[in-house]
Amino acid sequence: MRKALAALALVAVIGTGCASSAAKAAGSNTVLRLGVFPNLTHAPALVGISKGIIQKDLGANTKLKIFTFTSGSEAGNAMLAGSIDATYIGPGPTTSLFSKSGKIAVVSGVTQGGASLVVRTGAGIISPADLAGKKVADPGVGNTQDVALKTWLHSNGLKTTDEGGNVTIVPLTKNSDSIQYFSGKQVDAAWLPEPYPSLLIAQGLGTKFLDERTLWPSGHFATTGLVVSTGYLTAHPDVVKNLVKGNVDSIRYIRSNPTQAQQIANTEIVTLGGKSLDAAPLAQAWAEMTFSWDPAAASLQQDAKNAASLGLIDSVPSNLLSVYELDDLNAILKDLGLPAVPVPA
Repeated sequence: MRKALAALALVAVIGTGCASSAAKAAGSNTVLRLGVFPNLTHAPALVGISKGIIQKDLGANTKLKIFTFTSGSEAGNAMLAGSIDATYIGPGPTTSLFSKSGKIAVVSGVTQGGASLVVRTGAGIISPADLAGKKVADPGVGNTQDVALKTWLHSNGLKTTDEGGNVTIVPLTKNSDSIQYFSGKQVDAAWLPEPYPSLLIAQGLGTKFLDERTLWPSGHFATTGLVVSTGYLTAHPDVVKNLVKGNVDSIRYIRSNPTQAQQIANTEIVTLGGKSLDAAPLAQAWAEMTFSWDPAAASLQQDAKNAASLGLIDSVPSNLLSVYELDDLNAILKDLGLPAVPVPA
């Protein structure tokens, strides 16, 4: 399926009439095709799906169809192909999508934090310079962690092999493959989203070398946001507003029921093809993240600058902040008596 989605991306764009018509099911029902990853950084989606929170807010006349991806690049291709209508996704592919089409909107924040560089036990890596000549895994070219890793390497005087340097980047088919790669000494380090850093550490396969939060002002950076096709948003504004409410309600559930939410998310990760965590590493991974509907717009701008400097996008779009469509979010927060999220300008 992944290869088919990638091929479709070459001949289709977001927001076309066919994408809108494809979203309609038989009768009066509407279909919402939603992308999600088996990562704890997608916990609001995992909990919202498992608990039925998102479907409840969408209502009986909207059918929720879930599509599982393992990286933002893969989900981005599906968005470009018109194969999904919305997705939970990181800032790296969000910027790339906006640069390529301009036809997406960030309608809510989801998660901040929850990404780390882990080095393999016994690899002899105690300083950035020790990564020279080593293999480092990440979720894929252009993914949020890929941008972060390469930017950090540059800041430490290192380059990847495709840039003429000597650090080999190993893109993972699935983030869960990092367990096998560390066990088999196929890679020396990995920059990954939770729960995989905590899982590698808990199994004694690696140690945390760098918490990405230390690279951002006050430790705040977006890891996951909720993105929709503007074609779908125009065709089904009420459905999108209900999706945003489902995301907000899922985050509120997580905040009120952290222990239960951890278990629900862990179970859903397995359902979607990821690896389960024992209680201790699960709790550790959970502590690395902040679940928030605030999209942390400033970090998206910086991520875009980083992607441009790496040549992953041609330049930072001058209208990048227009990607945020937060009217529905703020209307929902107002109804709940919660503070509004500042609209980036």
